[in-house]
Amino acid sequence: MALDQAAAKRVLAHIDRNELAQLGCDLTSIPSPTGQEKAIGEFILNWFERNGLKAVRQDVELERPNAIGILKGDGTGLSLSFNGHTDTSFTGTSEDLRMVTNIEPEAELKGRIVGDRVQGLGISKMKGGVAAFMIAGKALQKSGVRLKGDVIFAAVVGEISRTPVGPWQSKEYRGEGAGTRHLLAHGMHSDYAVVADGSDLNIVWTQTGVVQVKITTFGKAEAAWGTKRSAYPMEKVNAIVKMTKIIGALEEWAAEFEERYIYASPTGPLLPKVNIGGIEGGAPYRPNYFPGVCSIYVDVRMPPQVRPVAVKSELEQMLNKLGIDYELDVYRSLLGHEGKNVEPLVQCAEQIFLHLFNERIKPEPADRASIWTDTNIYNELGIPAIKIGPRGRRISARNEEIEIDVMVKAAQIYALMALDICSRDRNGSR
Repeated sequence: MALDQAAAKRVLAHIDRNELAQLGCDLTSIPSPTGQEKAIGEFILNWFERNGLKAVRQDVELERPNAIGILKGDGTGLSLSFNGHTDTSFTGTSEDLRMVTNIEPEAELKGRIVGDRVQGLGISKMKGGVAAFMIAGKALQKSGVRLKGDVIFAAVVGEISRTPVGPWQSKEYRGEGAGTRHLLAHGMHSDYAVVADGSDLNIVWTQTGVVQVKITTFGKAEAAWGTKRSAYPMEKVNAIVKMTKIIGALEEWAAEFEERYIYASPTGPLLPKVNIGGIEGGAPYRPNYFPGVCSIYVDVRMPPQVRPVAVKSELEQMLNKLGIDYELDVYRSLLGHEGKNVEPLVQCAEQIFLHLFNERIKPEPADRASIWTDTNIYNELGIPAIKIGPRGRRISARNEEIEIDVMVKAAQIYALMALDICSRDRNGSR
C-alpha cells in the first residue's frame, strides 16, 4: 500500500469521536421513513456546505432528495463513492403495528447518547454508516490533503425493501434502490464505490437478487350458512382453504430451492430464501360468505446466476401440478451480482484495515451477506463496489443502538480508503 503516512495521520487527527456520536444522534432524531426523507436530506446538504464540501441535491421525486457531498480532486486520479441510505426500516409511527406486536413511544426513538453507544430508530440501519462517511469527508477536507480523484459522499433515499403493489403505490413504497438508481442515472459515477450498509465492518461484494410475486386463487363468493360441506367442498368454494394447499406446496418447493441454489461467492456461501410475507383474503366484515379471492405475497432471494424468469417458471410448474386455478404476478425483480474488477478496492480495504487495527478484515457471514443492498446497483452498472459498514443491534421492537467506537472505526476506514484510492493516477485504466 503506497499510503502517505504523514497525510494519513493528518486526516485521522480530524476524526472527532464526540462530533461523530453527536452527528449520529442528529441524523437519528430526524424521522425519515421511506418516502419522507426531505428533512434529513436537507440537513445533510447543509452540513456538507458548512464543512467545505460541494453539496449537490438530486430530487428523486417530490420532497425526496438524495443529498450528495463532493470533495474535488484535481482530475488526474481515480474517484471513489461512499453510499448510504437515509430511510429507516420502520416508520416510527403507529403504521408499524402492521409489522410488530408492540411499539415504543415515538419519543424513545429519537437519537441519544447512552454511555458508549448511540441509540434511536435508524442508527444501526444505517445512519451510523452515513454519519461515519460524512465525518470522513470532513476530516479529508480539513486535513488539507490534495487528492487526484473526486470523493463522492451520497446519502440516498429509498433503499429499504418496500415495493409498490396493489393500493400501496405512493412514494412511501418506492424503496430497494430507488435513490441509488437515480443517483447513478444522473451523473454520480465513480471508478469505485463503498456501500456503508451494516456489516460489522466485514467485507462482501456478492449479494442476492430479489423476485416478489403475488399468487391469487379463487373461490365462490356465496353465503356459507345453510350449506352442506358435501355439496360445497371447502377446497373448491373457499379461496382461503384453497390457498392453504398452495402454501403447503410452496413451502416444499422453497425448502428444495434454498438448498439447490446456495451460491459459492469469494467471501463464502450466499443463502437463497423464500418467504411468504403477506396474505389477504375474504371480507373481515362479512365472514359468513365463502371468500372468493385470496392472495399471498412471496419474496424470493436468489443468487447472481438465477434470473427472475427462471424463478417465475419454477413457481408456475409447481403450481400447475396442484390442479388449482391461480394467477401469478411478478411485481418486483432485482438482479443479484458478484462484483467484477473489485480486486484493487478489496486489497485497499484489507490493507487499510490491517494498518488501522493490526488485524485482517473478515468476510461477511453467510446469514448477513445473503441480502440485497445498493451494492448490487453499482456492480450491475460496472462500478466495482464492496459493502463494509458499522452495524449495531435492535434493542426493542424498532429501536436500535450502535457502539460509538464502531462508528469511529468506520470513519477511519473510509477516510483512509479515500486517501489511498483517490491519490492514485488514472493512467487510462483502473
